Amino acid sequence: MTDHGIEFPVFRLRVVPAVLALASPSWQRDVRLRPEEFGDLDYVVTVLFDDFCNADDPAPWLGKSPRTEEEVALIKKLGEVY
Repeated sequence: MTDHGIEFPVFRLRVVPAVLALASPSWQRDVRLRPEEFGDLDYVVTVLFDDFCNADDPAPWLGKSPRTEEEVALIKKLGEVY
């Protein structure tokens, strides 16, 4: 697998879809209407705050899953909003 300049590129395979899920009104609607068919919010929160990033303080994760300072800032903003 190509590393794309980060230590844990596989982590991005969890973080990016989690961020996209939160940004998708249709996903949110589908989760509420059919939670058994879609990933749930608990999983998304676990990915973003516990396992593959820390949206409360993503700076230490720079170079591990977020690639740039801009991504770190955006993840931090997401954590603040959440």
